[in-house]
Amino acid sequence: MKVLLGLAAVVAASTAHVASAATLIQTDSEQVALTGFSGFDTRLGTLDKVTLTVALNKSRGWVVSVPSGGATTASLAWTIDGQWQLRSDNAALDMPFVSLTGAGTSVVPLDQQSDGRNFGFFTVRASGAATFTFDPAAFLNRRVTFNGYDYGQTVGSGDTSFSGVPMGGAVSQLQGGCIVLGGNPIAPGEDLCGVADYTLTYDYTPAVPEPGTWAMMIAGFAITGASLRRRHKAVVTA
Repeated sequence: MKVLLGLAAVVAASTAHVASAATLIQTDSEQVALTGFSGFDTRLGTLDKVTLTVALNKSRGWVVSVPSGGATTASLAWTIDGQWQLRSDNAALDMPFVSLTGAGTSVVPLDQQSDGRNFGFFTVRASGAATFTFDPAAFLNRRVTFNGYDYGQTVGSGDTSFSGVPMGGAVSQLQGGCIVLGGNPIAPGEDLCGVADYTLTYDYTPAVPEPGTWAMMIAGFAITGASLRRRHKAVVTA
């Protein structure tokens, strides 16, 4: 019986140590159908901290044009200083912003013609990342879905600047366009204009049996041990 009691004490101590911290991690992405995040099941224990990491890589579509007979190619340097806003179906959560920045050079063939001008399409790209901490109470036993919006998709946002525009040329943003295939733009919608990945982390303290439960378990061990001893004595006497 002493051995059984000792084992019970070791199990209790080990469980208490393991229960000091635990983590659950979930992921979601706007590139696929958003599935959202499962709420924290309070039967698992006490939710201590909730963090969300957002990783972004967004694109926007533009067109550059020049008068016919002018340049046949445009080499444009561009920089982006924009914002993307996190959104959610849970009104209890504050919706912070993530900075979107980017820089690069686009060499654009001006091989299409319309209304006396030569033109060509191109894309610019911006990236950003941030980690936010939320009130755990907003995630208890409740499913949460995140989404977001790149304000640079809005024509006239003014977050992109250019240099190297050819003489007599003009650069204009395409409404909704963000992908150029075969020299022509496609407008698949903001969610598919690049990537927005989400990683949600629950840090929690696992539930452990109450002291009364441990007492019942130890008592059970003791009763089992006593029963085994009586059986052993009975066999020896026989």
